[in-house]
Amino acid sequence: MRGERFDEMGAMLKRPFGIILLAGALLIAGLVGMAAFWRVVPRTSNTSPLAALFALIWSCTNLVTATLTWRRSRLAPPSFLAAIGLLLFPASFIAPGGQLFFPSFMVIVLVAFLGYRYLRRARQPPPSGR
Repeated sequence: MRGERFDEMGAMLKRPFGIILLAGALLIAGLVGMAAFWRVVPRTSNTSPLAALFALIWSCTNLVTATLTWRRSRLAPPSFLAAIGLLLFPASFIAPGGQLFFPSFMVIVLVAFLGYRYLRRARQPPPSGR
């Protein structure tokens, strides 16, 4: 029993550095989103409930993506695309005229494509028939 536990810990520590880095960044983004949600919860009539809802959705998506990435699930790449895709919503408000929207859109698409490919490659192989 005790030997199996140490084998599981050793397997957890042998994750690729990219997986650890990506899961950590997504976890931090999710926690920051939770703090933003707490900050923008409508307390007065001047605060938009849409901002609170977006912050909650964004933080939950990042937390789920971090968990799936850490576990190297087959659902990690699509959830990563969803987490990155949610960045397009605030990007459209930053530059409503459209001058900066296209370059930011291209950067987000490039990051999403590279992250998706990396997560597809780094996915855990199926377990052998023990």
